[in-house]
Amino acid sequence: MLIWIKHSLTPQEIRDKIMDSESEFQRRMVAYLESVHIGEFIGKTMTEVADDLEMEKAKNPSRQNPTTTLPKFIPSPCGDDCQQLCTTCQSSMSWWKQFTKTVNKLLFLTNVHSCNKDCKNNKYGTCKSRFPCPILLETQVDPETEALNLKKGEAMLNNFSPLPISNFSGDTDITSLLSGTAIKSVVAYVTDYITKSPLKTHHA
Repeated sequence: MLIWIKHSLTPQEIRDKIMDSESEFQRRMVAYLESVHIGEFIGKTMTEVADDLEMEKAKNPSRQNPTTTLPKFIPSPCGDDCQQLCTTCQSSMSWWKQFTKTVNKLLFLTNVHSCNKDCKNNKYGTCKSRFPCPILLETQVDPETEALNLKKGEAMLNNFSPLPISNFSGDTDITSLLSGTAIKSVVAYVTDYITKSPLKTHHA
């Protein structure tokens, strides 16, 4: 299903605004995309997250694996001008701190790609999933192709969005569809996937 929002910008108008490096539109668009299309651990490196998991395992061997637990309910702040001093706001702040830790754990356990012989089983001997990904320290606009190349901090990590990976408690792969070609590729992939003969109708 394709939804078109009435009075919204056309794709060409959006592209023109993104190409203007001085525009507030480009700044806000990049900030939004970087918040929902992340290619690195939150506030830590992969090594630091691995060390945290090892320390946690040593301290509490019977701890629950985050991939086998349900997400916890998000407590809402009170909304009053209490400057985060009330119990409700403190609970909300505590939840968000734990949320970041949980997301990093899930990323390390489920979203890190590890190449094997099956992964490289093509005529070029390269990874079929196209890892490692190129590292990009900041989002850039390519003036020649007019493409928006989003920030990527970890070469072997699937891109993700924090809330979906927390809710699914498992592997997710978020892709920003910034061109008609990318959109068509995803439509073709999903269509091909759900029409495989072994797949039952209720699964589709």
